Amino acid sequence: MSCRMICLALALILVAIGAYVSWPRKADLRAFDPPEIARLETVMWRDYYDKRYPALFYHLYELSRTQFGFSPLDSFRIALAAARAAKALPADALPRGRQRRAARARDLLPFARVRHARRLQC
Repeated sequence: MSCRMICLALALILVAIGAYVSWPRKADLRAFDPPEIARLETVMWRDYYDKRYPALFYHLYELSRTQFGFSPLDSFRIALAAARAAKALPADALPRGRQRRAARARDLLPFARVRHARRLQC
């Protein structure tokens, strides 16, 4: 095989991977498996209170991919926004009132943008 063919094959593989990762899916926030959501939510709360933010990110990603059907890219963005919000507001040092709401809103803005872009209803 020539170098040109190998480069072309690699380029096609990269384009296919990029399309798979970023292609919008038909996400449905109403179609999910309740026992699996309960399991993931329990694990995520444990991650949050134990301050295991990488594990929390992974479980948030898993939740949005497997239960709600978001694309890998959207799932990554949602999980990153939610994990950042959780890290910004640790359970043992929550600010009060308006500051608390503003901090959460600022960190969750990327999730709202994804939801709005996909025109999803909660």
